[in-house]
Amino acid sequence: MTDLTAIVTDTAMGWAGVALSARGIRYATLFHRTEASALGELRAFGALPGPHAHAATVVGLLEAYAAGEPAAIEDFPVDLPECSELQRKTWLALREIPPGETRSYGWLARHVGEPQAPRAIGAAVGANPVPLWLPCHRVVASDGSLHGFGGGLAMKSALLELEGALPRRLVG
Repeated sequence: MTDLTAIVTDTAMGWAGVALSARGIRYATLFHRTEASALGELRAFGALPGPHAHAATVVGLLEAYAAGEPAAIEDFPVDLPECSELQRKTWLALREIPPGETRSYGWLARHVGEPQAPRAIGAAVGANPVPLWLPCHRVVASDGSLHGFGGGLAMKSALLELEGALPRRLVG
């Protein structure tokens, strides 16, 4: 029996979902064209559909976010899987990038105390299991260009556009 509950919802950007544990979100999908695709991704991670005490809250946050409405999505608890200390520091630091702004991989490396390791930071960002909730899409190349994103650069661009982030708002 799994300790993860799969929650999916249809949003303005497509079907999205999370795998919820008792402590928070362990895994999240980006936006899919079908419910079956989003649910399939969560099942592959070990989550099964069912009731969860926080399902309505998560659904409300996802729907509001995808509609471009204010949503305190980064405030919802995450339950990180086993990971390295560098991954943990990097993933949690993503929550410090405000909606509507971007930061460079170099800024993130300096911010987590690893200024000589922007590539390692990039690898940690790429392994983020909880996109949107740990907003890795807000990390861009040092020149402000879009670089690397598991959901593809079109999805990264759409998320940044939804949040009102422009390359000229790059800090660091």
